Amino acid sequence: MRDLSIDILALSGEAALLIRHNLVQFANPAACRILGSDCRGKTLKALLGPSVAESQAPSFIVDLCIGGIHYAVRVNRFEDGQLVFLRQCSNSPLLLNDALIFSMRSSLMNFSLSADMLRTRAEEDEDRELLEALRSITHSYYRMMRVLTNASAVLAITQGTMIFSPEELDVSRLVSGLAETVTMLCPQPELKLLCEPVHPIVADRQLVELIILNLISNCLVHARGCTRVSLSLVETRDSLILSVDDDGCGIAPEQLGSVFDRYCHGFDIGSMLSGAGLGLTVARSAAHLHGGTLLLESRQDKGTTVRVSLSRHLSCSALKSPGADQEAEVKTVLCGLADCLPDSCYTERYMD
Repeated sequence: MRDLSIDILALSGEAALLIRHNLVQFANPAACRILGSDCRGKTLKALLGPSVAESQAPSFIVDLCIGGIHYAVRVNRFEDGQLVFLRQCSNSPLLLNDALIFSMRSSLMNFSLSADMLRTRAEEDEDRELLEALRSITHSYYRMMRVLTNASAVLAITQGTMIFSPEELDVSRLVSGLAETVTMLCPQPELKLLCEPVHPIVADRQLVELIILNLISNCLVHARGCTRVSLSLVETRDSLILSVDDDGCGIAPEQLGSVFDRYCHGFDIGSMLSGAGLGLTVARSAAHLHGGTLLLESRQDKGTTVRVSLSRHLSCSALKSPGADQEAEVKTVLCGLADCLPDSCYTERYMD
């Protein structure tokens, strides 16, 4: 088996490693170019860190920065060893620019103002038919805003122009508040909160919200058959780890290696109607800014788990008090889950 594995990896154009007893037994030329010609004989932890070496999942994919370049690292276990494949992530995920984003935001602002004026008139006239139509229009507005928010975030992070505003953040409180709002708007599937209080960290509140809501949205949109989504927080010495777990359909093994590149592949009509496929891209990009990474483990017909780590060693010049008003939180969730909430959530009740 070992000789067969080495023969296969030697012929692979993709960077690949054979691991046995936590040591690199073989690295093909592509892997040596990334990890160094002396990588053979080193431990997996020394080369790729604890997130890869200490995971017990039979197969998973994680985004890692190696030498300033981001790679999708795919790990598959077999018998007493592991096969590890590395593929460079795309640096140009979106055909967007600042002028296009500004134009889209301006159009959406006019769209929203017009809808608000019509809603006021419809309420005065008690026009139920128009109010129902406005719910659909408002829902479409939030869906467009979600795509634009995600796309502009990825573009800004890729270009190094993202405004990063870390503050002292109580992530337990943030997760609890978002979970309560999500449950109010979308009671099914069940959203379980398994978060014990953790120490505050320094983080950008808006980006952490983006991470949480994009991961929840992925579960609700793509995890067919899902009856339960769980959120949990775990502290380590260096990181705060947020896990989002579902019991849905999982991801087929042949698709797992390209989940980080979903936004640049073709879609069928069903996929296009369920979103632009930017959720994982945004989550891992936001994790990078927090000195962390994203690991995805999925078993077909068993469910998917995504773990995002946030460094505990960031600092900021001025600390803000944690907390946000309820109106902002509800509208944040309405935008973040726009691809999976029904029109009935986009009523005058939440637009006032």
